[in-house]
Amino acid sequence: MTKYIHAFSDPITDEIDQSLIGNKGYNLCLMHGMDLPIPEGFIINANATKEYKIQNNFSDKFFDELKINLDLIQNKTNLQIGNPEKPLILSVRSGSMISMPGMLDTILNVGLNHEIVKTLAKNNNGFFAYDTWRRFIQMYSHVVHRVDTYDFDEILENYLLGANLNAVSQLDAEDLEEICKMYLDLFRERVGKDFPEDPYDQINKSIIAVLNSWDNERAISYRNINDIPDNIGLAVTIQRMVFGNLNDKSASGVIFSRNPDTGEDKIKGEYLIESQGEDVVSGFVTPKNISEKANDEAFINIFPDIYSQINIISKDLERHFGFVQDIEFTIESNILWILQSRDAELNAQASFKVLSDFVNEKIINQTEALKLIKDAHIEKAFVPILDDSQKLKSLTKGLPASPGVVSGLVAFDIEGINRIKNRDEKSILILIETNTNDIKAMHASDGILTSRGGLTSHAAVVARGLNKPCITGAIEIEINPKDKNISINDKVISEFDTITLDGHSGEVFEGIAKTKLQEPTSDLKEILDWCKEIISDEEITDPLKIISKAKSKLE
Repeated sequence: MTKYIHAFSDPITDEIDQSLIGNKGYNLCLMHGMDLPIPEGFIINANATKEYKIQNNFSDKFFDELKINLDLIQNKTNLQIGNPEKPLILSVRSGSMISMPGMLDTILNVGLNHEIVKTLAKNNNGFFAYDTWRRFIQMYSHVVHRVDTYDFDEILENYLLGANLNAVSQLDAEDLEEICKMYLDLFRERVGKDFPEDPYDQINKSIIAVLNSWDNERAISYRNINDIPDNIGLAVTIQRMVFGNLNDKSASGVIFSRNPDTGEDKIKGEYLIESQGEDVVSGFVTPKNISEKANDEAFINIFPDIYSQINIISKDLERHFGFVQDIEFTIESNILWILQSRDAELNAQASFKVLSDFVNEKIINQTEALKLIKDAHIEKAFVPILDDSQKLKSLTKGLPASPGVVSGLVAFDIEGINRIKNRDEKSILILIETNTNDIKAMHASDGILTSRGGLTSHAAVVARGLNKPCITGAIEIEINPKDKNISINDKVISEFDTITLDGHSGEVFEGIAKTKLQEPTSDLKEILDWCKEIISDEEITDPLKIISKAKSKLE
C-alpha cells in the first residue's frame, strides 16, 4: 500500500527509499534518531508529489495521512493549529535527493492569522508578533501567488526612509503593525481577494506551491548546470517553527563543522541575533562571524553554552555522515535547535586536507576518501594565485566566499556577460546581493563580487560548487545597477572596466593582475602517494590521471 508521509520519528530501515524523502528529510530522520534537538515534523514523500503532478490534486488518502501527522505534532507539543492561545506554527520546505541550495521555495511561519498575531503580541511581544506576521505575508504571497518580493521591500524601505531609520530593528510594534496592513493591502490589490485566515488552507496551499517550485526557472537552470535529472522527485518537509526572532536571546545561523575554505578543524559560521534562517542564507544581510572572538558581540560571549553544544553536535554529525557538515540552526530563547545538516561544499584545497585528516583520524579509510575526491577539485588544486612580485592597487576587501584569482571585465547582468564572452574575455559579475535567481549569470561569469551577504548565503555556497572565485559582503562598494557602475572610496568603475578578484584573501584590485601556479599542498601530495601505491605506476605524472586510475581500480 502506498504511503505518502514519513514522520521524523519513524525508523529509518534498509527498506526506506532515500530518494522518496529527499536528502534533507532523510538527514532529519537520522538526526532525530541520534536524539539531537530537532523540531517535530514529517516528510511528504515524492510519491505524493508525483501523483499530484499527474492528477493535479492530492488523494483523500493523502489528506487522511496529513491530518494524522499534523495531529501527532500537536499532541507532542501541546500546541494547536489555529489556537490563538497556543498556536502551532509551521515551516514548509522543499527537499530533493540531491541538494539544490536556495533553488527551491520555502514558506515559514505558516498558520498565522489576525487573531493569533494579536494574541502573540500581548506581554510586550508586539515586535516579534508583527515582525513574524510581516515575514509570513511576504513569503506566502510570493511563493503561492507570485507577488514580487520587491514590492514588499519597497513598502518597507519607503517606511524606513520616511521615519529616518536604517533597519527593521529600529521600528516598534506599532510601526510593524502598520507595515503589515500595507502588505495586506498589496496582497488584496495583486491577488484580488483577502489574505487567507484559515491555517489549514494556508498549509495546503503552501505544500502545493513548494512542490511546484521544482519547475521554477532557477531550479531548472541549476539542474541543467549540475546534470541533476528532472525525474528524481521532490519531497516536502513540514516542521514546527522555532523562532530565532523571538527576543535578544534568540538567533539563527549556519555553521560548517570544519572551515570550508582551509579545511582547518575548527567550526566556521555566521549568525544574526533576532532573525530567522532565511535572513542569514538569503544574501540580503551580511551576518556576523561565529568564529570571531574580538568583541563583546562575539557568538561565544553571547551564547557560551550553545557554542560548546554546537561544537559537540557538529563533531557527532561529522562522524555519523563521514564528511564535513553544513548545519543550519536556530536559537529560541537560549535553546538550540538543529534545522538541517548536509555535506558541505568545500573548495579544492580544503577537501584534500579534510580527506587526509579524516583518514588520519580514522573517520574514514583511504579507499572511502579516494572515492570522495572530485575530478574538478584536482583541476582546481593548481588554480593560479597572485604573483607577489607585482604592485597592485587594492580597491576594497570583502569576505573570501570561494577561492581563486580572476581578472576580467565588469558586468551587472547576463546580457553584459554574454557581450564580454563574445569578445573572448573573462567577466566578473557584480551584484548587490547573491540572489539565487541569478544562477544563469553566476554560471556564465568567471568571478562574482557582491556588496552584501556572507560566507554561508545560498549563492555563496553555489559559487563554491561552481568553483568560481567569489567575494561577498564588500560593504565599501556602492552599486548603481541602473547606470551600471560602482563606487569604491570615490573611485568609479563602469561596465566593461577591468578589475581583479582574489578569492583567497577577499581583496579586489584595480586592473589586470599577473598570477602564478601554486605548488600541490602537503595534503594533496599525501593523497597522490596513496594512489601511487594502488596503481604501482611511476610513469604517470599528471595528478588527475594518477587519482582517476586509482579510483577506477577501486571500483
